[in-house]
Amino acid sequence: MVKPELTVKDFRKLIELAYLGEWMINAQHDPDFQDEAASSVVEKLLAAHKFPDIGLDAETGEHFIEAEWTQRLYDQYILDYDDHVFWDELTERLAQRDLARERGVEVEQLNRDDDLGELRPLEEHYRTELEEHGLDRLEISPRF
Repeated sequence: MVKPELTVKDFRKLIELAYLGEWMINAQHDPDFQDEAASSVVEKLLAAHKFPDIGLDAETGEHFIEAEWTQRLYDQYILDYDDHVFWDELTERLAQRDLARERGVEVEQLNRDDDLGELRPLEEHYRTELEEHGLDRLEISPRF
């Protein structure tokens, strides 16, 4: 058995890290497709120490983090993460789309490592555009 030496503050941070990791693994999946091992580890951590902001569900017998704590984690980490991922993915995917069109190939035929020299300027173009104008000038043109 692993028994790390943790202060109460360290243990709270470990709970937050486990909660955020489990959230990343399971948040986008339906309940039928959850990673139960990840959820189990979080449950074990929540059960291991009595904190005032950890509750126990009377029906399921499972521990949970009170809403104020999870809302703080959501506001502090998850929103920021989602925002960065959205803009990074958008710029990368637009650049890949444009390079693929320029070459007359499917995006899947590009190799990010091999094509990085051509992708970076396109990504920077979109990054600058999106930083200056957000989505205001992004348009979807109809295909007829």
